[in-house]
Amino acid sequence: MMGPRWACALGGLLALGALVLGPPASAPAQDSAEVARARQVLEYYQTCERTRRFVPCWRLLSGRVQGAWARQGRGSATDYAEARGADAIRYSDFRVLQIRRSPARVVFVVEATGSGETNPSRERVEYALLREGGQWKIDGLRVGQSETTP
Repeated sequence: MMGPRWACALGGLLALGALVLGPPASAPAQDSAEVARARQVLEYYQTCERTRRFVPCWRLLSGRVQGAWARQGRGSATDYAEARGADAIRYSDFRVLQIRRSPARVVFVVEATGSGETNPSRERVEYALLREGGQWKIDGLRVGQSETTP
């Protein structure tokens, strides 16, 4: 068994090591290949937004987002597609302005052009994607200053 002096000495060494080495390094932000994979998922989702056909995009949503839709009584691809297809927001074009990377997520800041209007509107839209089960999933959507469910 270790005596009190040894325990204090070991504790002191551990504390000194933490000061010298600092906190453990966090995981690096997503690399270019991962950002490209995330962007492919985003582009597929934006195709659903352009065409207003959302059934194929149900599988692109994170488990958290699918759960949010299920709590609203829309827990299937068909229910989701009906709700999203009825949404007043309609986009015809997307242009990526900025990409923010972190170890867990990639956020694409996009200028989206509204369609079906005489004077097309432009809005800032942020799409948050995260890795879930080895695949990129849509996990958040902000239109202007408003958070919404993708």
